[in-house]
Amino acid sequence: MQVSKNVPVATPVPARAMTKEAMQKDFDYEMAQKITKNLLDEGLISIDEYDRISALNAQKFSPFYGDLMDI
Repeated sequence: MQVSKNVPVATPVPARAMTKEAMQKDFDYEMAQKITKNLLDEGLISIDEYDRISALNAQKFSPFYGDLMDI
């Protein structure tokens, strides 16, 4: 095993700008997810349906931090 010095731990990535449109998409996504979770909690949909609806919500709204949420 070889140990190297001065190897960058992370690759620098430019910051993304949060636009009004991105903020609105995030809000819409959060509201859709809240409604979906309420449907699950009330027993009106199954966990499988919840997962499928959540995936569709992520596709439709493309949340700003979706890459962090593994969407």
